[in-house]
Amino acid sequence: MSKALNLYEREHFTRCLQCAICSGSCPTARVVDRYNPRELVLRYILDGDEDVLSEMDTLWCCTTCQVCRERCPHGINISGLLTHMMNLSALKGNIPPVLRSSIMMMIETGRPIQSNSRSERIRGELGLKPLTKPDTKEIREILLDAGLGKILDIQ
Repeated sequence: MSKALNLYEREHFTRCLQCAICSGSCPTARVVDRYNPRELVLRYILDGDEDVLSEMDTLWCCTTCQVCRERCPHGINISGLLTHMMNLSALKGNIPPVLRSSIMMMIETGRPIQSNSRSERIRGELGLKPLTKPDTKEIREILLDAGLGKILDIQ
């Protein structure tokens, strides 16, 4: 049985099996095929094995908007459990390539997405100043202190 089950009574998850308000309310579930927050959490809880996380490719689609938490009639923090699951998955090195590259981009440039000449031109047209380079040393230190160095195998 998973450690997350310790956070709630088993009875709560029995009710969860029947409810599905979280999945029906989830904006991501409306646009991402196969994404079902309730199914992800229940699969993790009922399987009780953290290795199952590496098989959950849709896990990373959660935007942590908290709609599921707000609407859950049983008080289960679904988005919190999904975040817990993502953290466990990341600790095992299971991070989607696009997220991994965004983190690496932040370490190198201070931004998760690279700026280009088009975005700079549009900023100028809008009367915005050109982007300045952030302090990548500080960003790198924060990300490394958060444990991403070990997870992403960076120094």
